[in-house]
Amino acid sequence: MKNLYWDTKKLDRRANEEFKMESLLLMENAARGMLEFLESRFLKQNPAFKILLVCGSGDNGADCLALARMLYGKYNVQVYLPLGAKSALCRIQKEILRNICSKTDSKWIYSDLVSFGDWEYDAWWDSLVLLKGYDIIIDGLFGTGFKGDFSCETAELIAALNSQDCIRIACDVPSGISRESTIDKNSGVFVFKADFTLTMGAHKIPLYEDKVKDYVGSIHLINLGVSEKIFAPDSLTKLLERSDFKVPERENKRSNKGDFGHLCVLSGEKQGAAVLSALAGLRSGAGLTTLWSEREIPSLPFELMQSREIPHNATALVLGMGLGRECALPKNLTSTQIPILLDADMFYHEYFKTLLERENIILTPHPKEFVQILTALNLETISVQELQDNRFSHVLKFSVFYPNVTLVLKGANTIIAQGWKVYVNPFGNNALSKGGSGDVLSGIIGGYLAQGYSPLDSAINGVLLHSFCAESYCKDHHNFALSPLDLIEQIGKLESPKP
Repeated sequence: MKNLYWDTKKLDRRANEEFKMESLLLMENAARGMLEFLESRFLKQNPAFKILLVCGSGDNGADCLALARMLYGKYNVQVYLPLGAKSALCRIQKEILRNICSKTDSKWIYSDLVSFGDWEYDAWWDSLVLLKGYDIIIDGLFGTGFKGDFSCETAELIAALNSQDCIRIACDVPSGISRESTIDKNSGVFVFKADFTLTMGAHKIPLYEDKVKDYVGSIHLINLGVSEKIFAPDSLTKLLERSDFKVPERENKRSNKGDFGHLCVLSGEKQGAAVLSALAGLRSGAGLTTLWSEREIPSLPFELMQSREIPHNATALVLGMGLGRECALPKNLTSTQIPILLDADMFYHEYFKTLLERENIILTPHPKEFVQILTALNLETISVQELQDNRFSHVLKFSVFYPNVTLVLKGANTIIAQGWKVYVNPFGNNALSKGGSGDVLSGIIGGYLAQGYSPLDSAINGVLLHSFCAESYCKDHHNFALSPLDLIEQIGKLESPKP
């Protein structure tokens, strides 16, 4: 797991004060790291590539000016400085670059104008024409400190950059992304759409919000001259890695089905959802899987059992998928103390609040269902858009009030939370945007839960397994074609991650 942070400026200050690493040194290491990425990935194979660095007036722009200095003289590079140089570090880097370049190339920089307000529209439009014809464009306009709205001219610039047929790379954070920004289908056009984001020193939470999934591209961490472990101390918010996934492998050769738990899935109005969940739980390692239902389930798969009572030896319960909001529940549901996972219709059920008071409970809502949970518990009343604009804050609001509950908020980057601890799954796949995928996820997590994994470990491993199954399927199939049964089929084909 990697540590995640809202603001890494305090990490920079810590490096300044405790490690005596001056800001110019950190900037030099940032530029060097970007250079190494560019050379290893593109420039050694294509040294004639034309590179444009679009630099802002602050420290983000200064990083790119330092990179331009390292590229200059060896590669075909141009700098575009539309906002001037305002921060102290930006002015220093600009002056260094000017001194190096001025004797050999007076046209190394397209514009020195300090603000868009000094420009006539025609001159501004002519400058946009200069953006064409590059193989790589690097965005260094705004960093993590960006707040407010773009000017019309800046928005035009971002749109023009996004329209270029080239490789787009963001320095630290794509311009337009911030903690406060609302990014939807309309406003998103004014966010720099990166193929790669080279982020400095430590991983940043704003890069892993659902709303920016289409804009950050592949994220790479740039070392600032000290190991990530030292530069980025422990955080309560974590980024999950492939190595965090644990396959529920069976090690003891002398075992029987009872050694691997008994999962009970409650079925209601739409029985197919419960069947999918039960099949996923069985395929995920549960030794036995039973469907509870008051009525006969037609064409029940042979490997599943059915009962009108919760089995006495059940080790985990999963309910809510296709349940219906008026469906009756087992009489002993509120008295049993085995681990339980709630999904879908259970968030609208009258027993929801009662069940929430027990230990060992997991909730797996999608955004609309989580909004319902917050309303039902009188925590806050928000829209789905408001939730999506700031998922982490709303998740923490819930988890602080219900620290014993493990929450899985589904999405492009699913969030798992328990108390103050938050985990982010960056492996979300749009192939999972298909009815029934959530039912399969509940069954996978339930399968881990039935085998004795803790609620938190069940959630983490289940979410990762779910993502990796979709990823595995897409290696040989189109992403639009994935079905819930395809997901279940992929479960048995995954291997343990290599250390």
